[in-house]
Amino acid sequence: MPTGKLRMAPACYHVLHLVPVMVAHEMNFFYDEGLKDAEGNLAYEIAPGGLVPFGFEKAGLVKAMEEKGIDIALDILTPTVFFQRSRGADLYIIAGWRNQSAHVWVGGPEVKSLRDLKGRRIGVIEIGGVTYRGIKTWVRKAGLDPDRDVEWIAPVYPPSNIDALRKGAIHAVFVHSWQAEELKREGFNILISLKEQYPNGRPDRIIAASGKTIESRPDLVKGFLKGMIRAYWYMRDQPKNFEYVYNLERRLRRQSPNADERRSKQIGGSPRQMEAMPFPIDGLPTGFEELLEEEKEAGELDFNVPDVKDVCDLNLVKEAFKELKEREELKAEFERVSAVVRRLGY
Repeated sequence: MPTGKLRMAPACYHVLHLVPVMVAHEMNFFYDEGLKDAEGNLAYEIAPGGLVPFGFEKAGLVKAMEEKGIDIALDILTPTVFFQRSRGADLYIIAGWRNQSAHVWVGGPEVKSLRDLKGRRIGVIEIGGVTYRGIKTWVRKAGLDPDRDVEWIAPVYPPSNIDALRKGAIHAVFVHSWQAEELKREGFNILISLKEQYPNGRPDRIIAASGKTIESRPDLVKGFLKGMIRAYWYMRDQPKNFEYVYNLERRLRRQSPNADERRSKQIGGSPRQMEAMPFPIDGLPTGFEELLEEEKEAGELDFNVPDVKDVCDLNLVKEAFKELKEREELKAEFERVSAVVRRLGY
């Protein structure tokens, strides 16, 4: 049996990818869920900073995990794990991270449909990111060539994304659903509602672990998953926990070595934004088939795609959620977060 600490790290340098795991750490969720030794010392380590440079995750993730001794990788793009499994890598999806969204793509007054984006500018946080990959799919479905017919503008961060749209610096951008309704009253047009397009969820980012870790340390892995689910609940339990999470994100941004991350405004800048975070209440990723089909249509799956059942190992996260929701001292919190899920639809 391994005796070292369970080591976890986000794949990406983005601050938001570090926030939930730091919530679980600082609120003692990991500790309380069993990630400690007989003397009361932490039985885990968090390695911040990102495992691989942005854009190199698909090919480099497993090697980076091996070289840095990482057992659990946070916030991985789903196709990365399918690619690595197709190469025989010992890597499995064990939970969800970014799985649903209340966001909407909005176009300027002159952009009434996606086809109207031809020759126009689309604002994204970064080229290659989740929102970029998602809208490329829909631009293609509208009959346009996303590499030739539109111009990509990056970085475009909230909240300046809306100012850029209003000024005409960009012609389409990703906003919260309630912001989209305000823009619609001003004459802007809703192009895509992700909640409507993906009612069963879209596992843009997941959590992965080595099969060796799952098999040899299931209790620690389940304790980790309980800690993460509790962090998801905590972050979405608003406005109760807003001040702490808001200031945690501020602190992590201030400490980031990346200038864009330091300058970026808060992703969770209000209780309304924070409760709408895409974290699944049960920790489960869903909607793999549709995401993979879209990736295939985009020509991104240049390998023999394994079956979903051969890539996912979700038994521990199902057990973790079941045990948490039945715990008496967590029932009030679970009910509050369940009310958010009923209201937002995820």
